[in-house]
Amino acid sequence: MTKGIDGMIRLHKWQLDEKRRQLTELETMRDDLLAKKDQLAAQLVSEQEKVASSQVVDISYANFAAAITQRQEKLDESLVEIEASIEEMKDQVAESFKELKKYEVVEQRERERQRAKENRRQQAELDELAIQMHRRNNMRAG
Repeated sequence: MTKGIDGMIRLHKWQLDEKRRQLTELETMRDDLLAKKDQLAAQLVSEQEKVASSQVVDISYANFAAAITQRQEKLDESLVEIEASIEEMKDQVAESFKELKKYEVVEQRERERQRAKENRRQQAELDELAIQMHRRNNMRAG
């Protein structure tokens, strides 16, 4: 029975580790998207400063600003999707952790049963030895 439990524990540990790795990847993707969004905002501010300091009105700024805004909106959409995936993956990690703990508890109980069984066996052997020694002592005395 313990070999089966050991195998299940290894399987669930692997599954948990895999889900944690996937969660980390999703969080990294989210962080990358947030960084890109910050970069776009910085580009927009930089371009606004250039236009504000320029004597000549730059018509291309409107196109630039529209493109930046569109890219930011797409990043926002992607961020919403990734946040949903992160929450889903967190739930899966929690579920995998619960499953792993179930098997670990079963394994611990089995070990405790085996330990108790071994202790009873040892106590029975000691009791038998004590009985034999008592009989020998009674035979010698009698």
